[in-house]
Amino acid sequence: MNEARMDGQPSVNPNLPALPQLWDDLRTYALPDGLLTRLGREQRWTPAFTQRAAQEYRRFLLLSTLGAPVTPSAVVDEVWHLHLLFTRDYWACLTPLLPAPLHHEPGSGQPGEGGRFRAQYEATLDAYARTFGERPPADIWPDPRRTPRRHRHVQGSARRSGLWLALGAALIAGLTFAWSHYALLVAFVVGLTVLFVSWLSGLPSRPARRGEGTSDGWFPLYVSSESTSGTSGSCDPAGSSGSDSSCSDGGGSSCGSSCGGGCSS
Repeated sequence: MNEARMDGQPSVNPNLPALPQLWDDLRTYALPDGLLTRLGREQRWTPAFTQRAAQEYRRFLLLSTLGAPVTPSAVVDEVWHLHLLFTRDYWACLTPLLPAPLHHEPGSGQPGEGGRFRAQYEATLDAYARTFGERPPADIWPDPRRTPRRHRHVQGSARRSGLWLALGAALIAGLTFAWSHYALLVAFVVGLTVLFVSWLSGLPSRPARRGEGTSDGWFPLYVSSESTSGTSGSCDPAGSSGSDSSCSDGGGSSCGSSCGGGCSS
């Protein structure tokens, strides 16, 4: 349990193991110029939330060095994805700080993989609590064991209900002014328009972004990472020379195809 300070801020339990020396380097690690600005703009995050997301990414980096596979939250994964595009900083500046290169390892889409990644994500949340002495912030690291499952299509259902009410009102108006052929025509056209709009609202929405869809936004289903000792094979950053063509993320496809099928260390 965390002990409460007089100022209301949580303090780390003194019985917890000391954080690795690496944390001193990671918690103050300066991300590349322009990364946070681009991240906030693309994700439509406030500057304050973007800074928090970046700090949680730094915590994720530490968790990745503790010896067990880790899976980031959807928010943290967005920071990681963008950092991978800044290849010179990621490979030349960040990677030397870590015990081994941290690669972005995509899932293969096999049956049951979602459950495995969910269990790995929950294990990452538990490792976070053990390491930092506090639960991760729920708005950045949602816990599926604590966060109610979001109900999908609620907005669409409400919209369709409103459209049906509008259709009913149009029909009532048409019957009320049935003496006017013009009024009946207007009511008929309005009714058809409402039915058409209602049908459109029931069509599938845009494709889900990373972190959405089958994982309910808790974690990116296809992402796993593991930092282990050994060589990095075809993903060797020394051979990339800062180029975005080697082991950089392609905006959602991850780096599996360009790194020999997985990018594991």
